[in-house]
Amino acid sequence: MATNPSLLGRVLAGRYRLQRRRGAGAHGVVLDAHDEQLDRAVAVKIMMPQFVADTAAEARFRFEAQAAASLTHPNLNAVYDWGVEEIEGAKVPYLVLEHLSGGSVRDMLDRGRLLTPSQALVVGLDACRGLDFMHRRGVIHRDLSPANLAFGDDRHLRILDVGLSRLVAEQIWADPSSAGTDAARYASPEQAVGGTVEDGTITSATDIYTLALILIETVTGQVPFLADSTVATLSARVDKLMPVSADFGPLASVLSRAGSAKPADRYSAAEFGRALVQAAEKLPRPLPLPIVGQSSFADTTGPMRRPDQELGDAVAVTTLLPLLAEPPLPPAPQPIDPRTGQPPGPPPMPHEIGATVTTPATTDPPVLFNEEFPDQPRRRRRRNVLIGVFVLLAALAAGAFVAVRLLADKQYTVPELAGQTEGVARNNVAGNNWTIVTQRERSDEQPEGTVIRTEPDAGQKLKEGQTIVFVVSDGPTLSALPDVTGQSLEQASSTLDAAKLAIEVAEEVFSEDIPTGIVISWTVPAQPGLTVGMDVMQQTVVSVVVSKGPQPRVVPNLVGLDPAAAQAAVEGLQLKFVRDVDRFSPDVPLGIVMDQSVPAGTEIARGETVVVAVSKGIEYIPAPSLAGLNLDQIKATLESVGLALGTVTGPSDGSGMLVRATVNGVGVFLGDPLPRGTALDLEYAPPPTTTSSSTP
Repeated sequence: MATNPSLLGRVLAGRYRLQRRRGAGAHGVVLDAHDEQLDRAVAVKIMMPQFVADTAAEARFRFEAQAAASLTHPNLNAVYDWGVEEIEGAKVPYLVLEHLSGGSVRDMLDRGRLLTPSQALVVGLDACRGLDFMHRRGVIHRDLSPANLAFGDDRHLRILDVGLSRLVAEQIWADPSSAGTDAARYASPEQAVGGTVEDGTITSATDIYTLALILIETVTGQVPFLADSTVATLSARVDKLMPVSADFGPLASVLSRAGSAKPADRYSAAEFGRALVQAAEKLPRPLPLPIVGQSSFADTTGPMRRPDQELGDAVAVTTLLPLLAEPPLPPAPQPIDPRTGQPPGPPPMPHEIGATVTTPATTDPPVLFNEEFPDQPRRRRRRNVLIGVFVLLAALAAGAFVAVRLLADKQYTVPELAGQTEGVARNNVAGNNWTIVTQRERSDEQPEGTVIRTEPDAGQKLKEGQTIVFVVSDGPTLSALPDVTGQSLEQASSTLDAAKLAIEVAEEVFSEDIPTGIVISWTVPAQPGLTVGMDVMQQTVVSVVVSKGPQPRVVPNLVGLDPAAAQAAVEGLQLKFVRDVDRFSPDVPLGIVMDQSVPAGTEIARGETVVVAVSKGIEYIPAPSLAGLNLDQIKATLESVGLALGTVTGPSDGSGMLVRATVNGVGVFLGDPLPRGTALDLEYAPPPTTTSSSTP
């Protein structure tokens, strides 16, 4: 970006006129400014372009700024407004902040002004009030230091950089070993070992530890555990007790607990404040704080620099600090003599004032009287009077015409300003003496800060003193996040598409309560903290988790169990148990499950049916009558009832006669119960002389 002689006098967002630089650091500069709409002093923090390097980063900046602006508390530096301004071709974010004039705790320390324990308690109590308000809303500062504890006109403390700390802390603590010395001075043990908010190790307790360090420094002038390097400073406080001198009196035990090495052992902000109030009862009444009116808004994320220093090689823009240098005043314009077109000569000397100016005499003597025509002078006088009257009337008419033209309202044609930045558009109509009113609305066609249209439109006439409205783009149209929880995936896709948002399925998980295909939860991966109703850029991706329904059940082995045990096993898996008709079984005892419809180990859906068959034990068949039947008929009869033909001995070709049927050598008689499938052995003999009565 080409270097501009100065940003001083530039108007941001059509209302914030930059005036004086107050401080600068590694992440931006802070200036005094005047809000021309509300006629009040404000502070403007212009940050580095890296915070809006791409669409995701810009959306993140706007989200953090919006969240910071929603935090309104007497002990927090108020964020009035925010935006992104194009400065010399680079998009630069800015915050508009409450103007503070009381200096910071850092300013007091730099001037050697230490506090008594009673005065430190007053500082800590105000800080606890602000931190408690932040923490109860889920906001962790993570970057407290004496430089961002400042005082307002009311001499009460404000916590600075609430809207910037999260963005800056993520960059500073991405690698603890490379964190700056100033950040390491006030780091907590969990920050020293690389903890993060995401893994749950960085919590609100981090701010409590840092505040304890700062309060100790305000009294002693020394930061506990301070070493020669960043790494040594960080490692010195891991698992170490906070060194608090007994000179702190009743405040010593309070600071010792607030500075515990383990986060779980520290106070909450509210508990810390109550402990300070209790300690105050045993301390002398504090004197007024020795605050100093200094650069309270100096960027706390890097070392302070002199006004003539630049930000260094790490800054992408050519840097913002030279843009804020006070420019030399231009020379006053020299007046021009309208008669000569040249600058006037030197004024007359005192002795020249009142000198007589001699004019040369004419060569022709004046005519005093015409003797030839005695009445000619009278006529000439009358004519001269008439001419004079005419000239006077003409002059009056001309003067009236000129006056009318001068007094009449001038009109100008409204130029085509759409697509121009607001500042350029203002410059283009600056000479028309119009009253300019800015209205902002979202636009997907015009970049933020550029004119969408004017009212009246281009080509219309507008008189001096009348109002022209600049409708300026506030950036792309935002979409409010809808709640798609409980919708089917198809419904969720339609809902998000209607809101001009994108959808992706992050994962599918089993759920005992939510039907298959229904959205269980959703989040915005780029900004996990967003909730329903918050605004996001259009086409932002919303990631959903979809239910796969209940987890499949693995069918157990039911064979060999009694029916009651089998039913309990099936219904315990939320499956349906059905008992089929009992069947005979030569192998499974009576009353035991002999078969199941779904094999053991099979996965089936919750609520499906498993059918079991219970054994009726061995089936017995009465021995049939075989009398008078030949061998083929005997075989057919046995097989028809479930028995079989075994060994046949003797003449069975019809010449002999059946004398006995046996099973394992034991005779079988008509009606004897035989297990199904039993084979009968037959014995034949030559026909006797008399008929045997033993044949079945």
